[in-house]
Amino acid sequence: MSEVEAVKAKIVETLVTEEASKCPLGVRLAWHSAGTYDKADGSGGTDGATMRFEPESTDGANAGLGIARDMMASVKASFPNVSNADIYALCGAASIEAAGGPTIPVGLGRTDAADGSKCPANGRLPDASQGAAHLRDVFYRMGFDDKEIVCLSGAHTLGKCHTVRYNLV
Repeated sequence: MSEVEAVKAKIVETLVTEEASKCPLGVRLAWHSAGTYDKADGSGGTDGATMRFEPESTDGANAGLGIARDMMASVKASFPNVSNADIYALCGAASIEAAGGPTIPVGLGRTDAADGSKCPANGRLPDASQGAAHLRDVFYRMGFDDKEIVCLSGAHTLGKCHTVRYNLV
C-alpha cells in the first residue's frame, strides 16, 4: 500500500464509525481549505494549511470545521511526515471515494505554514445567500467556469446539515 493509500485509509477509519459517516464533513474541510485560492496572485488555498490559524479559522464560513481539523490531528499523529495541507486535500478525496464516488488522485508535497501570517482575509469563501454574481466572482477568482461552479455547488447534496456541528441555528 502506498503512503497516499495508507493516509486515505486512516482518514476513512477516522471519519466512518458505527454511529455515522462524517465524509460530508471531510469534503467540506478539503473544499474550505482550498476555497480561498486566488489564481491571480497564488495566495490562499490548501498549501500552508492556514485554516489552522486566525483569521481563517474564525471565518464564519468555516464554522464547525474545527471538529474536522481535530479529527485529522489523529491522522497527522499517525503520519507525522505528511503535512496537514496534504491531509486536508486527501481528506476530501478519501471522503468522496468512501461515499461511493470515483477514485481521486492526490499527490503529496504541500507544506504547512508555521503561523497565520499568510492567512487570506475572511470573506473569500462563497456565500450562496449573495446570489449568482457573487458565486461567479468567487469561483472565477479561482479559475473555475460556470459548469465547474455548478458541480462544486452540488457537493452540498452530500450528507445533511447538522445544526449543532455547523452552528447554523
